[in-house]
Amino acid sequence: MAEPWYRTAFGAFYPVLYAHRDEAEALRCLELLPRLAPLFDGRALAVLDLGCGDGRHLPLLRARGSAVIGLDLSWPLLQAARGRGAPLVRADMRHLPVRDGACGAVLSLFTAFAYFGPVGDESVVAGVARVLAPGGHWFLDYLDADHVAAELAAAPGRRTRTAGPLVVTESRHLEDGGAAVTKRVTLRPAPGLEAEAAALDVGVEGLVYEERVALYPLAELDAMAGRHRLRRVAAAGGYDGEPLGTGTRWLLAYRKETDA
Repeated sequence: MAEPWYRTAFGAFYPVLYAHRDEAEALRCLELLPRLAPLFDGRALAVLDLGCGDGRHLPLLRARGSAVIGLDLSWPLLQAARGRGAPLVRADMRHLPVRDGACGAVLSLFTAFAYFGPVGDESVVAGVARVLAPGGHWFLDYLDADHVAAELAAAPGRRTRTAGPLVVTESRHLEDGGAAVTKRVTLRPAPGLEAEAAALDVGVEGLVYEERVALYPLAELDAMAGRHRLRRVAAAGGYDGEPLGTGTRWLLAYRKETDA
Protein backbone atom coordinates (compact mmCIF):
# COMPACT_ATOMS: atom_id res chain seq x y z
CA MET A 1 0.00 0.00 0.00
CA ALA A 2 1.41 3.38 -1.02
CA GLU A 3 2.25 5.84 1.72
CA PRO A 4 -0.01 8.87 2.10
CA TRP A 5 1.10 11.82 -0.04
CA TYR A 6 1.98 13.98 2.96
CA ARG A 7 4.68 11.56 4.08
CA THR A 8 6.47 12.20 0.77
CA ALA A 9 5.66 15.85 0.14
CA PHE A 10 7.16 17.22 3.36
CA GLY A 11 10.67 15.96 2.83
CA ALA A 12 14.04 17.66 3.18
CA PHE A 13 13.42 19.44 -0.13
CA TYR A 14 10.24 21.16 1.07
CA PRO A 15 11.84 24.37 2.49
CA VAL A 16 13.73 24.77 -0.79
CA LEU A 17 10.54 24.52 -2.84
CA TYR A 18 8.92 27.21 -0.69
CA ALA A 19 11.94 29.38 0.06
CA HIS A 20 9.77 32.46 -0.54
CA ARG A 21 7.80 31.46 2.56
CA ASP A 22 10.53 32.94 4.70
CA GLU A 23 11.02 34.65 8.06
CA ALA A 24 9.89 37.99 6.62
CA GLU A 25 6.55 36.48 5.62
CA ALA A 26 6.30 34.73 8.99
CA LEU A 27 6.75 38.09 10.70
CA ARG A 28 3.97 39.65 8.60
CA CYS A 29 1.67 36.80 9.58
CA LEU A 30 2.45 37.03 13.29
CA GLU A 31 2.01 40.79 13.27
CA LEU A 32 -1.48 40.30 11.83
CA LEU A 33 -2.77 37.57 14.15
CA PRO A 34 -2.99 39.69 17.34
CA ARG A 35 -5.04 42.21 15.36
CA LEU A 36 -7.60 39.45 14.79
CA ALA A 37 -7.73 38.03 18.33
CA PRO A 38 -5.51 37.71 21.41
CA LEU A 39 -2.56 35.47 20.63
CA PHE A 40 -1.34 35.42 24.24
CA ASP A 41 -3.99 35.76 26.93
CA GLY A 42 -1.92 36.01 30.09
CA ARG A 43 -2.84 32.58 31.44
CA ALA A 44 0.63 31.05 30.92
CA LEU A 45 -0.88 28.54 28.50
CA ALA A 46 1.05 27.06 25.60
CA VAL A 47 0.88 28.22 22.01
CA LEU A 48 0.84 25.20 19.68
CA ASP A 49 2.23 25.66 16.15
CA LEU A 50 0.37 22.81 14.50
CA GLY A 51 2.21 21.67 11.40
CA CYS A 52 5.23 23.79 12.28
CA GLY A 53 7.40 22.50 9.41
CA ASP A 54 10.96 23.79 9.68
CA GLY A 55 9.90 26.09 12.51
CA ARG A 56 10.17 29.52 10.92
CA HIS A 57 7.40 30.92 13.16
CA LEU A 58 8.80 29.48 16.40
CA PRO A 59 11.55 32.01 17.28
CA LEU A 60 9.21 34.90 16.48
CA LEU A 61 6.64 33.46 18.87
CA ARG A 62 9.30 32.82 21.50
CA ALA A 63 10.46 36.42 21.23
CA ARG A 64 7.01 37.46 22.38
CA GLY A 65 7.57 35.63 25.64
CA SER A 66 5.21 32.72 25.14
CA ALA A 67 5.55 29.02 25.88
CA VAL A 68 5.62 27.62 22.35
CA ILE A 69 5.44 24.03 21.09
CA GLY A 70 6.09 23.01 17.50
CA LEU A 71 4.36 19.86 16.23
CA ASP A 72 4.83 18.14 12.89
CA LEU A 73 4.86 14.65 11.42
CA SER A 74 7.81 15.22 9.08
CA TRP A 75 11.09 14.04 10.54
CA PRO A 76 13.25 16.01 8.03
CA LEU A 77 11.38 19.23 8.77
CA LEU A 78 11.58 18.73 12.52
CA GLN A 79 15.32 18.17 12.13
CA ALA A 80 15.50 21.52 10.33
CA ALA A 81 13.49 23.12 13.15
CA ARG A 82 15.98 22.06 15.82
CA GLY A 83 17.70 25.04 17.37
CA ARG A 84 14.69 27.31 16.87
CA GLY A 85 14.33 27.65 20.63
CA ALA A 86 11.10 25.73 21.18
CA PRO A 87 10.19 22.16 22.19
CA LEU A 88 9.30 19.97 19.23
CA VAL A 89 6.88 17.05 19.05
CA ARG A 90 6.58 14.53 16.23
CA ALA A 91 2.95 13.50 15.84
CA ASP A 92 0.03 13.22 13.45
CA MET A 93 -2.16 16.32 13.81
CA ARG A 94 -5.23 14.07 13.93
CA HIS A 95 -3.98 12.54 17.19
CA LEU A 96 -2.56 15.34 19.32
CA PRO A 97 -0.48 14.18 22.31
CA VAL A 98 -1.48 17.30 24.25
CA ARG A 99 -3.68 17.36 27.33
CA ASP A 100 -7.15 18.89 27.27
CA GLY A 101 -7.25 22.67 27.66
CA ALA A 102 -3.45 23.07 27.71
CA CYS A 103 -3.25 25.69 24.95
CA GLY A 104 -4.24 29.32 24.83
CA ALA A 105 -3.80 29.36 21.05
CA VAL A 106 -3.35 26.87 18.23
CA LEU A 107 -1.86 28.05 14.93
CA SER A 108 -2.52 26.28 11.61
CA LEU A 109 -0.37 28.39 9.28
CA PHE A 110 0.40 28.28 5.54
CA THR A 111 -2.42 25.83 4.77
CA ALA A 112 -1.27 23.31 7.39
CA PHE A 113 -4.86 22.04 7.29
CA ALA A 114 -7.39 20.23 5.08
CA TYR A 115 -5.20 17.26 4.13
CA PHE A 116 -7.78 14.76 5.40
CA GLY A 117 -11.10 16.06 4.06
CA PRO A 118 -13.63 16.79 2.93
CA VAL A 119 -15.42 13.48 3.47
CA GLY A 120 -16.40 13.69 7.11
CA ASP A 121 -12.97 13.75 8.78
CA GLU A 122 -13.15 16.43 11.47
CA SER A 123 -10.43 14.92 13.64
CA VAL A 124 -8.07 17.90 13.29
CA VAL A 125 -10.72 20.43 14.28
CA ALA A 126 -11.90 18.19 17.12
CA GLY A 127 -8.34 17.90 18.40
CA VAL A 128 -7.76 21.64 18.20
CA ALA A 129 -10.94 22.27 20.18
CA ARG A 130 -9.96 19.68 22.78
CA VAL A 131 -6.51 21.13 23.52
CA LEU A 132 -7.71 24.74 23.57
CA ALA A 133 -8.67 26.24 26.90
CA PRO A 134 -12.07 27.96 26.98
CA GLY A 135 -11.62 31.43 25.55
CA GLY A 136 -8.53 30.36 23.59
CA HIS A 137 -8.18 30.89 19.85
CA TRP A 138 -7.50 28.79 16.77
CA PHE A 139 -5.79 30.80 14.03
CA LEU A 140 -6.35 29.22 10.62
CA ASP A 141 -4.25 30.42 7.66
CA TYR A 142 -5.98 28.80 4.69
CA LEU A 143 -6.11 29.35 0.96
CA ASP A 144 -9.05 31.35 -0.44
CA ALA A 145 -11.01 28.31 -1.60
CA ASP A 146 -13.39 30.39 -3.74
CA HIS A 147 -10.48 32.04 -5.57
CA VAL A 148 -8.66 28.74 -6.15
CA ALA A 149 -11.79 26.96 -7.39
CA ALA A 150 -12.64 29.75 -9.83
CA GLU A 151 -9.06 29.99 -11.09
CA LEU A 152 -8.67 26.26 -11.73
CA ALA A 153 -12.16 25.86 -13.19
CA ALA A 154 -11.18 28.43 -15.82
CA ALA A 155 -7.81 26.84 -16.59
CA PRO A 156 -5.86 24.15 -14.73
CA GLY A 157 -2.42 25.52 -13.88
CA ARG A 158 1.00 24.20 -14.88
CA ARG A 159 4.46 25.71 -14.44
CA THR A 160 8.12 24.76 -14.38
CA ARG A 161 10.59 26.61 -12.18
CA THR A 162 13.97 26.26 -10.53
CA ALA A 163 14.29 25.97 -6.75
CA GLY A 164 17.86 25.69 -5.52
CA PRO A 165 19.37 22.59 -7.15
CA LEU A 166 15.96 21.35 -8.31
CA VAL A 167 13.88 21.73 -11.45
CA VAL A 168 10.25 21.70 -10.33
CA THR A 169 7.20 21.07 -12.50
CA GLU A 170 3.82 21.59 -10.86
CA SER A 171 0.34 21.09 -12.29
CA ARG A 172 -2.88 21.80 -10.40
CA HIS A 173 -6.42 20.67 -11.09
CA LEU A 174 -9.75 20.29 -9.31
CA GLU A 175 -11.08 16.92 -8.18
CA ASP A 176 -14.26 15.57 -6.59
CA GLY A 177 -16.47 18.08 -8.34
CA GLY A 178 -14.39 21.01 -7.11
CA ALA A 179 -14.21 19.82 -3.50
CA ALA A 180 -10.42 19.38 -3.58
CA VAL A 181 -7.36 20.62 -5.41
CA THR A 182 -4.58 18.25 -6.38
CA LYS A 183 -1.10 19.38 -7.32
CA ARG A 184 1.18 16.93 -9.13
CA VAL A 185 4.83 17.73 -8.43
CA THR A 186 7.83 16.44 -10.38
CA LEU A 187 11.31 17.12 -8.99
CA ARG A 188 14.57 16.46 -10.80
CA PRO A 189 18.14 17.64 -10.27
CA ALA A 190 19.22 20.68 -12.21
CA PRO A 191 22.11 19.85 -14.59
CA GLY A 192 25.39 19.77 -12.69
CA LEU A 193 23.70 19.94 -9.28
CA GLU A 194 23.02 16.26 -8.75
CA ALA A 195 25.00 16.09 -5.50
CA GLU A 196 23.15 19.07 -4.03
CA ALA A 197 19.81 17.55 -5.04
CA ALA A 198 20.79 14.20 -3.52
CA ALA A 199 21.41 15.99 -0.20
CA LEU A 200 17.72 16.91 -0.35
CA ASP A 201 16.76 13.27 -1.00
CA VAL A 202 16.09 13.84 -4.70
CA GLY A 203 18.14 11.34 -6.70
CA VAL A 204 19.06 11.42 -10.37
CA GLU A 205 15.87 9.49 -11.16
CA GLY A 206 13.82 12.37 -9.76
CA LEU A 207 10.71 12.27 -7.60
CA VAL A 208 7.01 12.49 -8.44
CA TYR A 209 4.19 12.92 -5.92
CA GLU A 210 0.81 14.60 -5.50
CA GLU A 211 -0.41 17.03 -2.88
CA ARG A 212 -4.12 17.10 -2.10
CA VAL A 213 -6.00 19.74 -0.11
CA ALA A 214 -9.74 19.94 0.49
CA LEU A 215 -11.43 23.14 -0.66
CA TYR A 216 -13.79 24.07 2.14
CA PRO A 217 -16.17 26.97 1.49
CA LEU A 218 -16.07 29.54 4.27
CA ALA A 219 -19.56 28.62 5.49
CA GLU A 220 -18.53 24.96 5.74
CA LEU A 221 -15.39 25.85 7.70
CA ASP A 222 -17.48 27.90 10.10
CA ALA A 223 -20.04 25.12 10.47
CA MET A 224 -17.38 22.48 11.09
CA ALA A 225 -15.69 24.67 13.69
CA GLY A 226 -19.05 25.39 15.29
CA ARG A 227 -19.73 21.70 15.80
CA HIS A 228 -16.70 21.73 18.09
CA ARG A 229 -17.60 24.90 19.99
CA LEU A 230 -15.32 27.15 17.95
CA ARG A 231 -16.83 30.43 16.78
CA ARG A 232 -15.23 32.71 14.21
CA VAL A 233 -14.54 36.13 15.68
CA ALA A 234 -12.35 37.79 13.03
CA ALA A 235 -11.02 37.33 9.51
CA ALA A 236 -8.72 38.85 6.90
CA GLY A 237 -7.98 38.19 3.25
CA GLY A 238 -4.19 38.29 3.53
CA TYR A 239 -1.24 39.03 5.78
CA ASP A 240 -1.73 42.77 5.39
CA GLY A 241 -5.20 42.58 6.92
CA GLU A 242 -7.16 43.16 3.73
CA PRO A 243 -10.87 42.18 3.74
CA LEU A 244 -11.94 38.67 2.84
CA GLY A 245 -12.32 38.22 -0.89
CA THR A 246 -9.77 40.88 -1.81
CA GLY A 247 -6.65 38.74 -1.27
CA THR A 248 -5.67 35.16 -2.02
CA ARG A 249 -5.84 33.72 1.51
CA TRP A 250 -8.22 33.43 4.42
CA LEU A 251 -6.81 34.32 7.84
CA LEU A 252 -9.48 33.17 10.29
CA ALA A 253 -9.62 33.41 14.08
CA TYR A 254 -11.96 31.07 15.98
CA ARG A 255 -12.62 31.39 19.70
CA LYS A 256 -13.42 28.37 21.85
CA GLU A 257 -16.66 29.00 23.67
CA THR A 258 -16.42 29.18 27.43
CA ASP A 259 -18.18 26.64 29.55
CA ALA A 260 -21.79 27.48 30.33
